Amino acid sequence: MRVAAFVICALPLVWAGLVEDLGAVLGESRAQQLQRAAAPLEAQMRATVKAFPKTPDGCLASSSARYALHRLFVEKGWFVKGLQELDPSREIGHANVSSPVVILQDQVPAVVKALFEQRLQQTGLCLTDLALLAALLEDLVHRETMQRVSAAFRAKRMPLVGKVSVEELGKLLDYVMMSYILEVANLDGTNLDQQDVSLYLSGQRPMEEVYPNWPKTQKFLRDIQGVVAPARRGSLSFEEITHVVEEIHEHYGRWHDEVDCQEMKNVLSGMERCPGRVDLSRFYAASLYEEKWQFSESVDYLRDLGALDASRQQPAVVVSNYLLGASNCIGTSRFYAQCCVDPCDQLIAKLEKALAAPSAPAASVAAAVQAVLPAPAPTQHSLEEIAHNGLVVIHGRLFSQWMHHAYPQECPMPPSIGLRLRQELPKDFTLRTGQDYIATEKEMKHFAPTKSDVKVMKDDMKDCKLPWTSGEELLDESHPSHQAPQVPQPNLIFHSFAPMAMAAVAAVAASLLGLAAVRRRVASPSARGPLLQIEAATAAAPAPVV
Repeated sequence: MRVAAFVICALPLVWAGLVEDLGAVLGESRAQQLQRAAAPLEAQMRATVKAFPKTPDGCLASSSARYALHRLFVEKGWFVKGLQELDPSREIGHANVSSPVVILQDQVPAVVKALFEQRLQQTGLCLTDLALLAALLEDLVHRETMQRVSAAFRAKRMPLVGKVSVEELGKLLDYVMMSYILEVANLDGTNLDQQDVSLYLSGQRPMEEVYPNWPKTQKFLRDIQGVVAPARRGSLSFEEITHVVEEIHEHYGRWHDEVDCQEMKNVLSGMERCPGRVDLSRFYAASLYEEKWQFSESVDYLRDLGALDASRQQPAVVVSNYLLGASNCIGTSRFYAQCCVDPCDQLIAKLEKALAAPSAPAASVAAAVQAVLPAPAPTQHSLEEIAHNGLVVIHGRLFSQWMHHAYPQECPMPPSIGLRLRQELPKDFTLRTGQDYIATEKEMKHFAPTKSDVKVMKDDMKDCKLPWTSGEELLDESHPSHQAPQVPQPNLIFHSFAPMAMAAVAAVAASLLGLAAVRRRVASPSARGPLLQIEAATAAAPAPVV
């Protein structure tokens, strides 16, 4: 009990040290706001972090920290730039990865990033550090939203001081959302010029030309407006309108997933011949002959997204990987994009909660799957086959592959060992390769010459064996927990609290001894995650939103 009491006392001191350091740079009031905002985020991440491999100090190294933050934000449909490519279903254990602090971009003073970087290098990021980092990102998003609303006010020639009627608010919300959508469209290869953008924003050209689901989006905006700012309110201030826009962003990711992504998934599911696979010929036929314009990505772009299964005679699109690809993202901000939500994350979250450890015996994992997940499809490989020293590592490539075989329509196919996938917006793919991300009609007709040639035979299950490649990659390869996994002992109180106590001691020491070093030597990491960078290569850096 003394150990437990020490932990309870010590951990707030660790957090207080970081909050105090942030206050010295950002101001005491803002630091205290971040601390309050971090508390519910910490509670939300606790179960996930508990199931991750830890550093010797009981915290998370870079890869685990990035994935933990990704899992937090993806709950509301935010795919934060610099985090998603470390999702274990896509890319694991590569040495040349950037710090999770990259999510702050260049929008905070360098010393703020240095505070988090030093903790990451010394002990890893603990749960409280992650919560504060997440809260700081949400604060930056709030400030960006205020800038967006201000721009809309200026464009509509509305004064920032005063009230806006509820009737005018609808047009203002349309403008803000169109600006988000057009920003993506202008950068993903559609070749919109500024005159085009102005015509759409002014209503002189229909938004459906750029985004066919615009009428549904307008209904979503009105629904949020009706809840947050009902007509009886009469009029709203700038601050109140900013709150409405924040509520839109809070719910838009999930709405986009439920409307756009599920509609696309339903269409693709109807074209499946094998579970979770659509023959490439059928995929292109939908674009050529059935006006499904979105199914037109080139073979090379599909391969870069990890959405092409070329292991069989008839190449196929992997539906779960395709849906999660960057080509289906929309409504991006400087810090994140709204993409299709990975249903496999929800399955993994249930397993994490049930197992409460980064690894477990194969029998325990099998029991957890049976207890908390839907019935899996028959698999050709057992959990015992992918175990390390008798334990299955939950956040490893082999278990991700097993999950894809067990749930082919929910869980994406991981890449082969050592292969790096690129989750790039179409614009970024074109800039990097010089190729168009859209297949030409000739290229598509090579696979689908006529519509009659590509009928789907649902009962034709030949060549439906899913590919399996050996070789493991782990979330954090260097950690002792992965080199020699140990069976957790949840019933031993001392064993449960002792690592926490040691982590607290180390973190307190780092807090007391490390701050001076931070102030003497300020690091300024410049690494940026490759995913969803919307800035044009030659664009000037925007002003920080500190």
